[in-house]
Amino acid sequence: MLSVPDFQAIAHNFSNASSTPYPAWALGGLLLGRGLTIQKPMTPISGTSGSSFKFSQTLATARPTKASCFTFGAAHLLGGWIIYDGDELNGAGFNFAWSTLYLIVNGRAGIKSIFAGRINPLAFSLLALGNAGIYGKRFFWP
Repeated sequence: MLSVPDFQAIAHNFSNASSTPYPAWALGGLLLGRGLTIQKPMTPISGTSGSSFKFSQTLATARPTKASCFTFGAAHLLGGWIIYDGDELNGAGFNFAWSTLYLIVNGRAGIKSIFAGRINPLAFSLLALGNAGIYGKRFFWP
Protein backbone atom coordinates (compact mmCIF):
# COMPACT_ATOMS: atom_id res chain seq x y z
CA MET A 1 0.00 0.00 0.00
CA LEU A 2 1.31 3.43 -0.90
CA SER A 3 1.75 5.87 1.90
CA VAL A 4 1.71 9.64 1.77
CA PRO A 5 5.20 11.06 2.13
CA ASP A 6 5.89 12.79 5.40
CA PHE A 7 6.86 16.28 4.25
CA GLN A 8 8.11 17.29 7.69
CA ALA A 9 10.56 14.38 7.68
CA ILE A 10 11.70 15.29 4.17
CA ALA A 11 12.22 18.93 5.20
CA HIS A 12 14.10 17.79 8.30
CA ASN A 13 16.42 15.55 6.22
CA PHE A 14 16.90 18.40 3.74
CA SER A 15 17.87 20.70 6.60
CA ASN A 16 20.25 18.13 8.09
CA ALA A 17 22.00 17.63 4.76
CA SER A 18 23.21 21.22 4.88
CA SER A 19 25.24 20.53 8.02
CA THR A 20 27.22 17.76 6.31
CA PRO A 21 29.89 18.10 3.63
CA TYR A 22 28.59 15.16 1.58
CA PRO A 23 26.51 17.03 -1.04
CA ALA A 24 29.45 19.37 -1.74
CA TRP A 25 31.93 16.49 -1.83
CA ALA A 26 29.68 14.53 -4.19
CA LEU A 27 29.47 17.39 -6.68
CA GLY A 28 33.16 18.25 -6.31
CA GLY A 29 34.28 14.66 -6.78
CA LEU A 30 32.07 14.12 -9.81
CA LEU A 31 33.29 17.34 -11.41
CA LEU A 32 36.94 16.41 -10.84
CA GLY A 33 36.28 12.95 -12.25
CA ARG A 34 34.65 14.49 -15.30
CA GLY A 35 37.58 16.88 -15.73
CA LEU A 36 39.98 13.93 -15.79
CA THR A 37 38.00 12.07 -18.45
CA ILE A 38 37.31 14.89 -20.94
CA GLN A 39 38.80 14.05 -24.32
CA LYS A 40 41.13 16.37 -26.19
CA PRO A 41 40.00 17.46 -29.64
CA MET A 42 41.30 15.58 -32.63
CA THR A 43 44.15 17.12 -34.59
CA PRO A 44 43.24 17.82 -38.21
CA ILE A 45 44.55 15.29 -40.70
CA SER A 46 44.94 16.34 -44.31
CA GLY A 47 42.97 14.38 -46.86
CA THR A 48 39.91 13.69 -44.69
CA SER A 49 36.41 14.93 -45.20
CA GLY A 50 36.58 16.92 -41.98
CA SER A 51 33.29 15.74 -40.54
CA SER A 52 34.94 13.67 -37.82
CA PHE A 53 37.18 16.61 -36.97
CA LYS A 54 34.17 18.95 -36.66
CA PHE A 55 32.38 16.38 -34.49
CA SER A 56 35.45 16.08 -32.27
CA GLN A 57 35.70 19.86 -31.96
CA THR A 58 32.05 20.18 -30.89
CA LEU A 59 32.47 17.46 -28.26
CA ALA A 60 35.65 19.05 -26.93
CA THR A 61 34.10 22.51 -26.67
CA ALA A 62 30.97 21.22 -24.91
CA ARG A 63 30.36 22.47 -21.41
CA PRO A 64 31.53 21.97 -18.73
CA THR A 65 35.08 22.48 -19.89
CA LYS A 66 38.07 20.84 -18.26
CA ALA A 67 39.08 24.10 -16.55
CA SER A 68 35.52 24.60 -15.33
CA CYS A 69 35.37 21.06 -13.93
CA PHE A 70 38.65 21.45 -12.05
CA THR A 71 37.87 24.93 -10.74
CA PHE A 72 34.36 24.23 -9.50
CA GLY A 73 35.25 20.72 -8.33
CA ALA A 74 38.12 21.98 -6.19
CA ALA A 75 35.96 24.80 -4.83
CA HIS A 76 33.23 22.39 -3.75
CA LEU A 77 35.74 20.05 -2.14
CA LEU A 78 37.16 23.02 -0.23
CA GLY A 79 33.66 24.10 0.80
CA GLY A 80 32.94 20.60 2.07
CA TRP A 81 36.16 20.69 4.05
CA ILE A 82 35.15 24.02 5.62
CA ILE A 83 31.93 22.38 6.83
CA TYR A 84 33.81 19.26 7.96
CA ASP A 85 36.19 21.49 9.93
CA GLY A 86 33.26 22.81 11.95
CA ASP A 87 32.33 26.13 10.33
CA GLU A 88 28.91 25.17 8.98
CA LEU A 89 27.56 28.65 8.29
CA ASN A 90 30.54 29.92 6.29
CA GLY A 91 30.92 26.57 4.53
CA ALA A 92 27.26 26.71 3.53
CA GLY A 93 27.71 30.24 2.19
CA PHE A 94 30.84 29.22 0.29
CA ASN A 95 29.13 26.22 -1.29
CA PHE A 96 26.01 28.24 -2.10
CA ALA A 97 28.11 30.89 -3.85
CA TRP A 98 30.13 28.39 -5.89
CA SER A 99 27.03 26.36 -6.81
CA THR A 100 25.34 29.55 -8.00
CA LEU A 101 28.43 30.51 -9.99
CA TYR A 102 28.45 27.06 -11.59
CA LEU A 103 24.85 27.55 -12.66
CA ILE A 104 25.65 30.99 -14.09
CA VAL A 105 28.58 29.62 -16.10
CA ASN A 106 27.26 26.19 -17.13
CA GLY A 107 23.50 26.18 -16.46
CA ARG A 108 22.32 27.13 -19.94
CA ALA A 109 24.63 24.56 -21.55
CA GLY A 110 23.23 21.96 -19.16
CA ILE A 111 19.71 22.60 -20.40
CA LYS A 112 20.78 22.71 -24.05
CA SER A 113 22.62 19.41 -23.64
CA ILE A 114 19.26 17.61 -23.52
CA PHE A 115 18.78 18.35 -27.21
CA ALA A 116 22.29 17.16 -28.03
CA GLY A 117 21.69 13.84 -26.26
CA ARG A 118 24.16 14.40 -23.42
CA ILE A 119 22.98 14.01 -19.85
CA ASN A 120 26.20 14.75 -17.92
CA PRO A 121 25.95 18.56 -18.19
CA LEU A 122 22.30 18.47 -17.13
CA ALA A 123 23.10 16.18 -14.20
CA PHE A 124 25.87 18.49 -13.00
CA SER A 125 23.55 21.49 -13.30
CA LEU A 126 20.86 19.70 -11.29
CA LEU A 127 23.40 18.74 -8.62
CA ALA A 128 24.60 22.35 -8.45
CA LEU A 129 20.99 23.53 -8.17
CA GLY A 130 20.41 21.06 -5.34
CA ASN A 131 23.56 22.20 -3.55
CA ALA A 132 22.53 25.83 -3.96
CA GLY A 133 19.15 25.02 -2.42
CA ILE A 134 20.54 22.92 0.44
CA TYR A 135 23.34 25.25 1.43
CA GLY A 136 21.47 28.47 0.59
CA LYS A 137 18.73 27.55 3.03
CA ARG A 138 21.32 26.99 5.75
CA PHE A 139 23.18 30.22 4.96
CA PHE A 140 20.24 32.60 4.62
CA TRP A 141 17.93 31.03 7.24
CA PRO A 142 20.19 29.38 9.86
